[in-house]
Amino acid sequence: MWSGIRQFIERHDSFVVTSHINPDGDAIGSEMGLTHFLRALGKQVVIMNSTETPEVLRFLDPEDEIRVWGEPGTRELLDDVDAIFIVDVNNWEHIGYVGRALQARSLPRACIDHHQESTRDFADVTVSDTTAAATGVLILEMIRDSDVELTLPMADALFAAILTDTGTFRFSNTDARALRAAADLCDAGSSAFEMHRKVFGSKTWGAGRMLGPVLSTLESAAGGRLAWISATLESINNAGATHDDMDGFADLVRSIKGVELVLFFKETSEGDIKVSLRSNGNVDAHAIAKHFGGGGHIMASGMRVQGPMQHAIDMVTRECLHLPVFSSR
Repeated sequence: MWSGIRQFIERHDSFVVTSHINPDGDAIGSEMGLTHFLRALGKQVVIMNSTETPEVLRFLDPEDEIRVWGEPGTRELLDDVDAIFIVDVNNWEHIGYVGRALQARSLPRACIDHHQESTRDFADVTVSDTTAAATGVLILEMIRDSDVELTLPMADALFAAILTDTGTFRFSNTDARALRAAADLCDAGSSAFEMHRKVFGSKTWGAGRMLGPVLSTLESAAGGRLAWISATLESINNAGATHDDMDGFADLVRSIKGVELVLFFKETSEGDIKVSLRSNGNVDAHAIAKHFGGGGHIMASGMRVQGPMQHAIDMVTRECLHLPVFSSR
Protein backbone atom coordinates (compact mmCIF):
# COMPACT_ATOMS: atom_id res chain seq x y z
CA MET A 1 0.00 0.00 0.00
CA TRP A 2 2.80 2.39 0.89
CA SER A 3 5.49 1.37 -1.62
CA GLY A 4 4.53 4.12 -4.08
CA ILE A 5 4.63 6.78 -1.36
CA ARG A 6 8.01 5.48 -0.12
CA GLN A 7 9.47 5.73 -3.61
CA PHE A 8 7.94 9.19 -4.07
CA ILE A 9 9.62 10.41 -0.87
CA GLU A 10 12.95 8.82 -1.78
CA ARG A 11 13.01 10.56 -5.17
CA HIS A 12 12.63 14.09 -3.77
CA ASP A 13 14.40 16.27 -1.23
CA SER A 14 11.96 19.10 -0.58
CA PHE A 15 8.18 19.23 -0.39
CA VAL A 16 5.26 21.58 0.02
CA VAL A 17 2.48 20.06 2.12
CA THR A 18 -1.05 21.40 1.71
CA SER A 19 -4.70 20.59 2.41
CA HIS A 20 -8.21 21.94 1.85
CA ILE A 21 -9.56 25.43 2.45
CA ASN A 22 -10.89 26.13 5.95
CA PRO A 23 -8.70 23.36 7.37
CA ASP A 24 -10.11 21.26 10.20
CA GLY A 25 -8.39 19.10 12.78
CA ASP A 26 -7.76 16.24 10.38
CA ALA A 27 -6.25 18.57 7.78
CA ILE A 28 -3.91 20.40 10.18
CA GLY A 29 -3.09 17.29 12.19
CA SER A 30 -2.29 15.29 9.06
CA GLU A 31 -0.17 18.10 7.64
CA MET A 32 1.84 18.44 10.83
CA GLY A 33 2.17 14.68 11.37
CA LEU A 34 3.39 14.20 7.80
CA THR A 35 5.77 17.14 8.08
CA HIS A 36 7.39 15.77 11.25
CA PHE A 37 7.75 12.39 9.51
CA LEU A 38 9.35 13.86 6.38
CA ARG A 39 11.79 15.90 8.45
CA ALA A 40 12.76 12.79 10.39
CA LEU A 41 13.83 11.42 6.99
CA GLY A 42 15.98 14.50 6.41
CA LYS A 43 13.60 16.19 3.97
CA GLN A 44 12.88 19.91 3.71
CA VAL A 45 9.21 20.83 4.10
CA VAL A 46 7.07 23.92 3.68
CA ILE A 47 3.42 23.80 4.82
CA MET A 48 1.11 26.14 2.94
CA ASN A 49 -2.68 26.51 2.96
CA SER A 50 -5.11 28.81 1.21
CA THR A 51 -6.82 29.89 4.45
CA GLU A 52 -5.66 30.41 8.00
CA THR A 53 -5.41 27.78 10.70
CA PRO A 54 -8.36 27.98 13.12
CA GLU A 55 -7.31 29.53 16.42
CA VAL A 56 -8.20 26.40 18.39
CA LEU A 57 -5.76 24.31 16.31
CA ARG A 58 -2.78 26.66 16.42
CA PHE A 59 -1.24 24.68 19.29
CA LEU A 60 -0.40 21.98 16.73
CA ASP A 61 1.87 24.51 14.99
CA PRO A 62 3.83 26.01 17.92
CA GLU A 63 6.51 27.49 15.63
CA ASP A 64 3.88 29.17 13.42
CA GLU A 65 5.22 27.35 10.37
CA ILE A 66 2.03 27.03 8.34
CA ARG A 67 2.12 29.71 5.67
CA VAL A 68 -1.03 31.20 4.16
CA TRP A 69 -1.11 31.89 0.43
CA GLY A 70 -0.70 35.56 -0.27
CA GLU A 71 1.71 36.24 2.56
CA PRO A 72 5.04 37.79 1.46
CA GLY A 73 7.32 35.18 -0.10
CA THR A 74 4.74 32.42 -0.50
CA ARG A 75 4.93 32.43 -4.30
CA GLU A 76 8.70 32.09 -4.18
CA LEU A 77 8.51 29.21 -1.71
CA LEU A 78 6.58 27.13 -4.22
CA ASP A 79 9.37 27.68 -6.75
CA ASP A 80 11.95 26.16 -4.41
CA VAL A 81 10.43 22.70 -3.76
CA ASP A 82 10.73 19.44 -5.68
CA ALA A 83 7.31 17.90 -5.05
CA ILE A 84 3.86 18.29 -3.52
CA PHE A 85 2.11 16.35 -0.76
CA ILE A 86 -1.67 16.86 -0.58
CA VAL A 87 -3.56 15.49 2.42
CA ASP A 88 -7.22 15.21 3.40
CA VAL A 89 -8.55 16.46 0.07
CA ASN A 90 -8.73 14.95 -3.40
CA ASN A 91 -9.61 17.75 -5.83
CA TRP A 92 -8.11 21.08 -6.83
CA GLU A 93 -11.23 23.14 -6.25
CA HIS A 94 -11.26 22.48 -2.51
CA ILE A 95 -7.59 23.42 -2.11
CA GLY A 96 -8.23 26.99 -3.19
CA TYR A 97 -5.53 29.51 -4.10
CA VAL A 98 -2.65 27.16 -3.32
CA GLY A 99 -4.22 24.54 -5.56
CA ARG A 100 -4.40 26.95 -8.48
CA ALA A 101 -0.79 27.99 -7.94
CA LEU A 102 0.35 24.35 -7.81
CA GLN A 103 -1.62 23.44 -10.93
CA ALA A 104 0.40 26.07 -12.80
CA ARG A 105 3.60 24.24 -11.86
CA SER A 106 4.66 20.86 -13.24
CA LEU A 107 5.66 19.45 -9.86
CA PRO A 108 5.15 15.75 -9.10
CA ARG A 109 2.45 15.24 -6.47
CA ALA A 110 1.27 12.62 -4.01
CA CYS A 111 -2.09 12.48 -2.23
CA ILE A 112 -3.12 10.78 1.02
CA ASP A 113 -6.84 11.05 1.66
CA HIS A 114 -9.98 9.30 2.93
CA HIS A 115 -12.75 11.20 1.17
CA GLN A 116 -15.10 9.81 -1.44
CA GLU A 117 -14.85 10.18 -5.22
CA SER A 118 -11.29 11.28 -5.79
CA THR A 119 -10.61 13.27 -8.95
CA ARG A 120 -9.13 11.20 -11.78
CA ASP A 121 -5.41 11.82 -12.33
CA PHE A 122 -5.34 14.23 -9.39
CA ALA A 123 -1.94 12.98 -8.23
CA ASP A 124 0.94 10.89 -9.53
CA VAL A 125 0.79 8.69 -6.43
CA THR A 126 -2.38 8.29 -4.37
CA VAL A 127 -3.31 6.43 -1.22
CA SER A 128 -7.07 6.78 -0.83
CA ASP A 129 -8.99 4.74 1.75
CA THR A 130 -12.57 5.80 2.42
CA THR A 131 -12.84 3.24 5.23
CA ALA A 132 -10.29 5.17 7.31
CA ALA A 133 -11.92 7.33 9.99
CA ALA A 134 -9.43 10.12 9.32
CA THR A 135 -6.52 10.91 7.07
CA GLY A 136 -4.55 10.97 10.32
CA VAL A 137 -5.12 7.21 10.61
CA LEU A 138 -3.49 6.74 7.20
CA ILE A 139 -0.51 8.96 8.09
CA LEU A 140 0.02 6.88 11.24
CA GLU A 141 -0.12 3.66 9.23
CA MET A 142 2.46 5.10 6.84
CA ILE A 143 4.77 5.87 9.77
CA ARG A 144 4.23 2.36 11.16
CA ASP A 145 5.26 0.99 7.77
CA SER A 146 8.57 2.85 7.97
CA ASP A 147 11.65 2.70 10.18
CA VAL A 148 10.94 6.16 11.61
CA GLU A 149 10.22 6.43 15.34
CA LEU A 150 6.77 7.76 16.24
CA THR A 151 7.60 10.94 18.19
CA LEU A 152 5.38 12.95 20.52
CA PRO A 153 4.86 15.82 18.02
CA MET A 154 3.72 13.28 15.42
CA ALA A 155 1.48 11.57 17.96
CA ASP A 156 -0.19 14.77 19.16
CA ALA A 157 -0.85 15.96 15.61
CA LEU A 158 -2.34 12.65 14.52
CA PHE A 159 -4.38 12.22 17.71
CA ALA A 160 -5.96 15.62 17.04
CA ALA A 161 -6.71 14.52 13.48
CA ILE A 162 -8.49 11.36 14.59
CA LEU A 163 -10.17 13.00 17.59
CA THR A 164 -11.83 15.66 15.47
CA ASP A 165 -12.89 13.52 12.50
CA THR A 166 -14.48 10.92 14.77
CA GLY A 167 -16.29 13.59 16.81
CA THR A 168 -14.36 12.60 19.95
CA PHE A 169 -14.84 8.92 19.07
CA ARG A 170 -18.64 9.09 18.96
CA PHE A 171 -19.35 9.20 15.21
CA SER A 172 -20.20 6.04 13.29
CA ASN A 173 -16.72 6.01 11.69
CA THR A 174 -15.20 5.22 15.10
CA ASP A 175 -14.13 1.64 14.44
CA ALA A 176 -11.55 -0.69 15.95
CA ARG A 177 -8.94 0.62 13.51
CA ALA A 178 -9.40 4.20 14.72
CA LEU A 179 -9.35 3.16 18.37
CA ARG A 180 -6.19 1.09 17.88
CA ALA A 181 -4.58 4.08 16.20
CA ALA A 182 -5.55 6.29 19.14
CA ALA A 183 -4.13 3.74 21.58
CA ASP A 184 -0.84 3.65 19.66
CA LEU A 185 -0.66 7.44 19.78
CA CYS A 186 -1.26 7.40 23.53
CA ASP A 187 1.51 4.81 23.88
CA ALA A 188 3.75 7.32 22.08
CA GLY A 189 2.96 9.93 24.75
CA SER A 190 -0.13 11.76 23.51
CA SER A 191 -2.66 12.49 26.27
CA ALA A 192 -6.32 11.97 25.38
CA PHE A 193 -7.35 14.32 28.19
CA GLU A 194 -4.97 17.12 27.17
CA MET A 195 -5.78 16.82 23.49
CA HIS A 196 -9.53 16.98 24.14
CA ARG A 197 -9.03 19.98 26.43
CA LYS A 198 -6.99 21.84 23.83
CA VAL A 199 -9.26 21.09 20.86
CA PHE A 200 -12.69 21.22 22.49
CA GLY A 201 -12.15 22.94 25.82
CA SER A 202 -10.83 26.28 24.62
CA LYS A 203 -13.94 28.10 23.41
CA THR A 204 -13.73 31.88 23.00
CA TRP A 205 -16.01 34.61 24.36
CA GLY A 206 -17.14 35.08 20.78
CA ALA A 207 -18.43 31.51 20.81
CA GLY A 208 -20.32 32.16 24.03
CA ARG A 209 -21.90 35.33 22.68
CA MET A 210 -22.97 33.60 19.44
CA LEU A 211 -24.57 30.55 21.02
CA GLY A 212 -27.84 32.24 21.98
CA PRO A 213 -28.37 34.17 18.73
CA VAL A 214 -27.65 31.11 16.60
CA LEU A 215 -29.84 28.69 18.54
CA SER A 216 -32.67 31.25 18.48
CA THR A 217 -32.81 30.78 14.69
CA LEU A 218 -33.51 27.04 15.01
CA GLU A 219 -36.19 25.83 12.60
CA SER A 220 -37.27 22.39 11.44
CA ALA A 221 -39.33 20.51 8.86
CA ALA A 222 -40.42 16.95 8.10
CA GLY A 223 -41.55 16.36 11.65
CA GLY A 224 -38.25 17.55 13.08
CA ARG A 225 -36.09 15.22 11.00
CA LEU A 226 -34.57 18.19 9.12
CA ALA A 227 -33.32 21.12 11.21
CA TRP A 228 -31.38 24.26 10.43
CA ILE A 229 -29.76 27.23 12.13
CA SER A 230 -28.13 30.36 10.74
CA ALA A 231 -25.73 33.19 11.51
CA THR A 232 -25.68 36.49 9.64
CA LEU A 233 -22.50 38.45 9.14
CA GLU A 234 -23.99 41.25 11.23
CA SER A 235 -24.60 38.98 14.22
CA ILE A 236 -21.11 37.49 13.91
CA ASN A 237 -19.48 40.93 13.82
CA ASN A 238 -21.62 42.23 16.70
CA ALA A 239 -20.44 39.32 18.84
CA GLY A 240 -16.82 39.87 17.90
CA ALA A 241 -16.82 36.27 16.70
CA THR A 242 -15.52 34.27 13.75
CA HIS A 243 -16.85 31.28 11.85
CA ASP A 244 -14.39 29.09 13.77
CA ASP A 245 -16.04 30.15 17.03
CA MET A 246 -19.22 28.40 15.92
CA ASP A 247 -17.67 24.98 15.40
CA GLY A 248 -19.79 22.43 17.21
CA PHE A 249 -23.04 24.41 17.15
CA ALA A 250 -24.55 22.09 14.52
CA ASP A 251 -23.65 19.11 16.69
CA LEU A 252 -25.78 20.55 19.50
CA VAL A 253 -28.79 20.48 17.21
CA ARG A 254 -27.85 17.06 15.83
CA SER A 255 -28.14 15.68 19.36
CA ILE A 256 -31.88 16.53 19.50
CA LYS A 257 -33.96 13.36 19.41
CA GLY A 258 -35.40 12.65 15.96
CA VAL A 259 -33.11 14.97 14.00
CA GLU A 260 -31.58 13.24 10.97
CA LEU A 261 -29.82 16.18 9.31
CA VAL A 262 -28.71 19.62 10.48
CA LEU A 263 -27.87 22.52 8.17
CA PHE A 264 -25.89 25.47 9.53
CA PHE A 265 -25.98 28.55 7.27
CA LYS A 266 -23.22 31.12 7.89
CA GLU A 267 -22.94 34.35 5.94
CA THR A 268 -19.42 35.24 4.79
CA SER A 269 -17.76 38.56 4.14
CA GLU A 270 -17.89 37.75 0.41
CA GLY A 271 -21.69 37.72 0.57
CA ASP A 272 -22.17 34.04 -0.09
CA ILE A 273 -23.38 31.47 2.44
CA LYS A 274 -21.22 28.73 3.90
CA VAL A 275 -23.32 25.67 4.77
CA SER A 276 -22.22 22.94 7.18
CA LEU A 277 -24.15 19.67 7.03
CA ARG A 278 -24.23 17.20 9.92
CA SER A 279 -26.04 13.88 9.58
CA ASN A 280 -27.00 11.25 12.11
CA GLY A 281 -26.27 8.52 9.57
CA ASN A 282 -29.55 8.01 7.70
CA VAL A 283 -28.87 10.92 5.33
CA ASP A 284 -25.84 11.17 3.05
CA ALA A 285 -24.55 14.68 3.79
CA HIS A 286 -21.82 14.26 1.18
CA ALA A 287 -24.34 13.62 -1.61
CA ILE A 288 -26.20 16.83 -0.76
CA ALA A 289 -23.00 18.87 -0.57
CA LYS A 290 -21.77 17.43 -3.85
CA HIS A 291 -25.02 18.51 -5.53
CA PHE A 292 -24.14 22.11 -4.60
CA GLY A 293 -20.45 21.82 -5.48
CA GLY A 294 -19.17 20.95 -2.01
CA GLY A 295 -17.77 17.80 -0.45
CA GLY A 296 -16.89 15.92 2.69
CA HIS A 297 -18.23 12.76 4.30
CA ILE A 298 -21.55 10.99 4.76
CA MET A 299 -21.83 12.32 8.32
CA ALA A 300 -20.23 15.75 7.88
CA SER A 301 -19.84 17.86 4.77
CA GLY A 302 -19.75 21.47 3.65
CA MET A 303 -20.48 23.72 0.70
CA ARG A 304 -21.01 27.33 -0.35
CA VAL A 305 -24.15 28.71 -1.98
CA GLN A 306 -25.22 32.15 -3.12
CA GLY A 307 -27.02 34.48 -0.74
CA PRO A 308 -28.91 36.26 0.53
CA MET A 309 -29.53 34.16 3.60
CA GLN A 310 -33.22 33.38 3.16
CA HIS A 311 -32.69 32.48 -0.49
CA ALA A 312 -29.95 30.03 0.52
CA ILE A 313 -32.07 28.49 3.26
CA ASP A 314 -35.07 28.07 0.97
CA MET A 315 -32.99 26.58 -1.85
CA VAL A 316 -31.10 24.03 0.23
CA THR A 317 -33.96 22.94 2.48
CA ARG A 318 -36.20 22.50 -0.57
CA GLU A 319 -33.62 20.17 -2.12
CA CYS A 320 -33.24 18.21 1.12
CA LEU A 321 -36.99 17.74 1.53
CA HIS A 322 -37.05 15.81 -1.75
CA LEU A 323 -34.99 13.05 -0.13
CA PRO A 324 -36.93 9.88 0.77
CA VAL A 325 -36.02 10.07 4.44
CA PHE A 326 -37.87 13.40 4.69
CA SER A 327 -40.67 12.93 2.15
CA SER A 328 -41.77 9.35 2.79
CA ARG A 329 -43.28 9.68 6.26
